[in-house]
Amino acid sequence: IVHSQALTPEFLVNFFGTLSVEDSLECLREMLQLNIRQNLQICVQVATKYHEQLTTTALIDLFESFKSFEGLFYFLGSIVNFSQEQEVHFKYIEAACKTGQMKEA
Repeated sequence: IVHSQALTPEFLVNFFGTLSVEDSLECLREMLQLNIRQNLQICVQVATKYHEQLTTTALIDLFESFKSFEGLFYFLGSIVNFSQEQEVHFKYIEAACKTGQMKEA
């Protein structure tokens, strides 16, 4: 998604709801690759809203592939209290440590 800054965050988040899982993950990957600083917040919002469909494992792998521990921290922080998955809790603590969020670890 080129020039994502020209679109409203609400539109982008809702747009991802119309895509297949594969297309959603590919668009997120492309957005992070093109401009991670500009697109990180919207990617975290999409990941948070659609994590059940996209799977937390795929989203964790996506953020880790860009070494975006900040994105991982904010994404997992929004779901950690509702998750029973050990990997979610472990990766959240790991991301908190790597981003200097020691109160969270």
